[in-house]
Amino acid sequence: MHNLKKPLLSLLGILSIILFALLVCVTVWQVFTRQVLDNSSTWSEELSKILFVWLSFIGSAFLFGERGHIAVDFIARRFGPRARRVLAIVVQVVIIAFALGAMIWGGYLASSIAWNQNLTALPFTIGWVYLVIPAAGVFITVFALMDLIALWRGEEEPYPEIEDPEEPLRPQEAAEVSAVATESAPASAPASAPGSTPATSAPHTAPEGGRK
Repeated sequence: MHNLKKPLLSLLGILSIILFALLVCVTVWQVFTRQVLDNSSTWSEELSKILFVWLSFIGSAFLFGERGHIAVDFIARRFGPRARRVLAIVVQVVIIAFALGAMIWGGYLASSIAWNQNLTALPFTIGWVYLVIPAAGVFITVFALMDLIALWRGEEEPYPEIEDPEEPLRPQEAAEVSAVATESAPASAPASAPGSTPATSAPHTAPEGGRK
């Protein structure tokens, strides 16, 4: 499964980079023509919207394959290992059903209905814009099936542990750390009493012999 997942993730990553680069270039050109040339481009605004839509769906499929989406697993982590596994399998089944029904089938219907509707400033139809929905649905379905098989075989953790970033110490914890540091520090030399002068040793002189 991992041999098939890595090429798909690489493909989606490259497509996301290309779409993002094109979106930046088109947006910069639109600002340049509007602010510098005082003649706003007619096609750049429409193309930037289409690129943004495509980037959103392709990037979502890539992020799903990386298991990078936000997941509220506070309650799931309180269950036992077997219950967590069953819950994770149910979640993947729901994702597959949503991707097949809403994204692939629904996106196909939306694209077919709008296939003959022309865009205003581009020589494309709106159906091409909606075509990214079933395409992203296919990738999400494939990734969900891979995760489902891995969970069923026990090759993948349902909810992998994530290292939390280091949090600042609470006031009570900071006081305890300070007290421990004070106790472990070496005792300093006693300070002299106020107003007193430090004792100095008298210079050693050899006795003078034969003086009367």
